[in-house]
Amino acid sequence: MINKYIKVEEGSYRGHDMSGRVFPILKDYQHFSGKPGGFVTVDCSELDGFEGLDKARVNVADISQLTLTTEGAYIIHRDSLKADQASTDTTSTPENKETDEQAIERIAARFSILDEMAEAVSTSKVRAMIVSGPPGIGKSYGVERALEKQNMFEDISGSDRKFEIVKGAMSAIGLYKKLYEHSAMGHVVCFDDCDAILYDDLALNLLKAALDTGK
Repeated sequence: MINKYIKVEEGSYRGHDMSGRVFPILKDYQHFSGKPGGFVTVDCSELDGFEGLDKARVNVADISQLTLTTEGAYIIHRDSLKADQASTDTTSTPENKETDEQAIERIAARFSILDEMAEAVSTSKVRAMIVSGPPGIGKSYGVERALEKQNMFEDISGSDRKFEIVKGAMSAIGLYKKLYEHSAMGHVVCFDDCDAILYDDLALNLLKAALDTGK
């Protein structure tokens, strides 16, 4: 049973760039013997471009090039690849073009997954999630709406909300401060456009500790 999913920040498979790709993990990161770098074994059975293989070894410079993500992110990535492939395979005849209704349905299906995952985080069913995509498509709106819905009773009673949305830059000490302020059960912190913490080793280690599934 697959229960972990990985995003490859920068890596390759048989000379093909795998940067930005999302996979289910079959075997955790392993170092190469006698040379720098390593690899992670992934399930590629549902993805195009792997010549009918069920699994593949994606090479990376080090473990920092791998980011744990969610099943929802994998489903969105998988469906996006299939949609791109279908678009490439179709001809220019009108009957094979995607209609506006089909496009709306496809986009709505992806955002429904985002809404479900955001609700799962707001109710502590899921420890954390990472949402990525082009700007201006409503990523933040869906997450904020789920958090506000979960805190409706706090707003009515005038109590402090159990979530905070932090926008912009974030340092390691700032991250520690926010995690401490919201360390109580049921609290959620949303970092919006705070990508810098993912490239700071100290901040990344803080996140790993905070998101550990143990007590």
